Amino acid sequence: MTTMSALPVSAGQATPEDLWTTSVWLGTIQPVIDHDLLRAQMSRTTHGARDIDPGDLLDVGHARAAFGALAQTVLQVGADGVRLSAQIWGADHRVPLAYGHGAWNAWCYLAVDGQPPHDGSGAVCLHDPRSGCDAASVPGLPWGRALTLKAQVGLTVLAPGWLAHSVLPVSAGHTLAVLMAQAAGKSTLGEPG
Repeated sequence: MTTMSALPVSAGQATPEDLWTTSVWLGTIQPVIDHDLLRAQMSRTTHGARDIDPGDLLDVGHARAAFGALAQTVLQVGADGVRLSAQIWGADHRVPLAYGHGAWNAWCYLAVDGQPPHDGSGAVCLHDPRSGCDAASVPGLPWGRALTLKAQVGLTVLAPGWLAHSVLPVSAGHTLAVLMAQAAGKSTLGEPG
């Protein structure tokens, strides 16, 4: 939403100030992973969630550098202390509304197995926690409602750490492998004041 700090006396004298913009990057990343190991891990996790060592799946140094460069480019924030984690999400796994503790958070779907009965199974949702966001006619991302990202191989999202996030419940017969990244430090980019 664009607002002006004062009413213009004539055109061009007031500068619009964008108070709602939230930079969120959506794209596709295809990290080089050990597919055989990942398939074996996924076949052993049909219910709940299980942590796996990202170092067993991919080059963590390269992944940290890639996420860090992306965060610097998109969010203009530092990439120090990038932490990686990986999980297998099976049936009934979900994450209720949560908040990150770093400058930014990222999720990348590494693999998806099975056909869920609906598109929301295992979807990552971003929520704007700013007061009044849901009542504004044109608030910033995610426009007053959750930005829901359907689980697809390679789909990646990078967002400021202050945005709330959740994961919708994973349906029976659907298993996901997800790489998560988080940067140390605190984000102030677009943070609610």
